[in-house]
Amino acid sequence: MSSPQATTQQILNLLRADQSPDHFLAQPQQRTLDWDDLAIRAIVFGLASQVYHRLSQWEVRLPPRALAKLAVTYQAQAKRNEAIYTQLDEALAAFAGQQIAPIALKGVHLAAHYYAEPALRPMNDIDLLFTPDELPRAESILLSLGYGGKHKSADLGPGISKHTSTFLRQAASAPAASTTPNPYLSANSDRMIEPHTSLEESWFGLKVDITPGIRTRALSAHLGQHNCCVLSHEDLLLHICVHFCFHLIMGAPSMVQLTDLLAVTQAQPTDWPAFCQRACAHRAAPYALAALSLAQNLLAAPVPAHVLSELGQHTPRLLRQRISQLSLADILQRTQQKPLTTIGQRLWRGLQDRAETARWAADWRGRWQVWQTALTIAKTDTGQMLLKRKG
Repeated sequence: MSSPQATTQQILNLLRADQSPDHFLAQPQQRTLDWDDLAIRAIVFGLASQVYHRLSQWEVRLPPRALAKLAVTYQAQAKRNEAIYTQLDEALAAFAGQQIAPIALKGVHLAAHYYAEPALRPMNDIDLLFTPDELPRAESILLSLGYGGKHKSADLGPGISKHTSTFLRQAASAPAASTTPNPYLSANSDRMIEPHTSLEESWFGLKVDITPGIRTRALSAHLGQHNCCVLSHEDLLLHICVHFCFHLIMGAPSMVQLTDLLAVTQAQPTDWPAFCQRACAHRAAPYALAALSLAQNLLAAPVPAHVLSELGQHTPRLLRQRISQLSLADILQRTQQKPLTTIGQRLWRGLQDRAETARWAADWRGRWQVWQTALTIAKTDTGQMLLKRKG
């Protein structure tokens, strides 16, 4: 059996923009490829539908068991995404009735307009961007639709501030759907709605905010049965770049976000001067450089060399050197970590997470901003657990 990294590399090779069936199937690795293992890993990463679609286009004959796993995941994802757009329709209609026009973010926008078909892009929640003034009314509307809200202070935990509430309407007939360990595998119940008030990514003191100006550049797109505001093409690409990098920093699943970068760069021409100008203006050039470099190297995303060069010129030297060495192994190391079961493990992971986060800071001031969060342990999730034990 191939190693997990080798199998993952094969999945990405299969999805590359420059891949052909003859070239892929002629590779020496294909003679020892475990298709069943590939199918399982594709499901875990949220890439099963894309793999199934690509192999179906190529008319590749797969072993029956592997084919069945990919096919049933594709069908479940298609059904789930259809239900998500129905759920989105209801929310958008209610918001429109109160003259609220949120910007639809990430999955619901990408699945409808950047992938060959909606079933190819898995979604685990519905992300909507409101103005701070709209948020109280938006939350009231969600409550009136039967959603239950949970709130968390941005001062607690790693300091996430782009959204501090989540809303879920749990179907009585599917009580266990939201507890599925892998969110890409659950097909029942409503999905969570996350009302955002910014696109700021923040993690243990490291912050980057690309929100300014996005509303004036927002476009209108048809999602489900409604027109909805969405990010402009260049803003969407920058948002995904930053979001992907923060998933890496956090150790969160990142493969779907990696293929998002391929989908967006392939879908239509990018105004690269405008993209680079915005990335540099928001101090997001390192994240754009890292994300686009990985998408180009691993998936052959069509990113011009001069774009990477310009982004590199606005990236600190040490960080630029580190980004140049990033590989699939780094992605897997960050995103495939063992669950934490003890306080000791949580404390050690907290130090490791801060060390990783500090490596992305632009200078010593940024690194200190990250490490000083370790001095306020009472605000962390682990600190709260320790205080409850003492109490």
